[in-house]
Amino acid sequence: MEHDVIFEVLPYASSASENSRKKVVDRIADAVAEMKRVKMLNIPEIVEENHNGEPFYRNWDNRKFGLMLKERCDKEIIVNSAVSYHNPKERFGEWLDESISEYGLENYIFVGQKIGALKYPGPSVLDADKTAKGKSINFGNIFIPERENEAERLLAKTRSGCSFFTSQLLFEPGTAMKILGEYSSKCLESGINPAKIYLSYAPVSSSEDILFLKWLGAHLSRSTEAKLKSCQNIAEGSIMIILSGLHRILDFAEEQTNVPIGLNIGYVTLHNLELARDLVQMVTDIKLPIVK
Repeated sequence: MEHDVIFEVLPYASSASENSRKKVVDRIADAVAEMKRVKMLNIPEIVEENHNGEPFYRNWDNRKFGLMLKERCDKEIIVNSAVSYHNPKERFGEWLDESISEYGLENYIFVGQKIGALKYPGPSVLDADKTAKGKSINFGNIFIPERENEAERLLAKTRSGCSFFTSQLLFEPGTAMKILGEYSSKCLESGINPAKIYLSYAPVSSSEDILFLKWLGAHLSRSTEAKLKSCQNIAEGSIMIILSGLHRILDFAEEQTNVPIGLNIGYVTLHNLELARDLVQMVTDIKLPIVK
């Protein structure tokens, strides 16, 4: 994983008409064509679940969608898999082998369960990492700054073979900086190199976007939310908040850690695609920390 900036692209709904699908792909391809620094597209797996933790896949298979975009945009792709839903547990290994041999995919992100109290049929993220380790692929996991014992989790996953992390969407830099510092120290104490961490950002343009981000699990303090909602132009305000927080994290990472940093830019909802494209252009010239 040598690329500094990746762009997160959402698969379209399975129910979309052929004409709608074509329009979505054309729009994404046009936006991505302007992102010269972006070499990889990050394709999440969109899963909803009921109160029992049973999955519902509303969107098209992200592997097929990713390959379509790869052909259109000439970008490598990363596919996400919510591993806890694989049923039975052994199905994850079959899915991974199929993705490697039949789809030719080399880059993955393994995502864990949504609700800690529920029992899911699939493997844990650590078990998924162990299954993937030794195969000729790059795989990463998710970094959630507000999660308890997150630095220890990052260390355990790094030991399991995880070579990079993408963070949850960030608007508050303080907690992320704290965990980066702890993770760096734990890696140093353990004598291992820290994995690259891609900081994830997505601009918003309305109060509805803000509510949706919170539903997705992004942490927004009351003051940040109030500041966004009071902006005359929420889109411009969100980008200012993102860039301010990003610079704080990058300065901290370069001065006080040895953690390599990348960026994962997304749009969350399609009406913010061009706004996210503009954010990619803004961060293109930002100097990312060099590991000492």
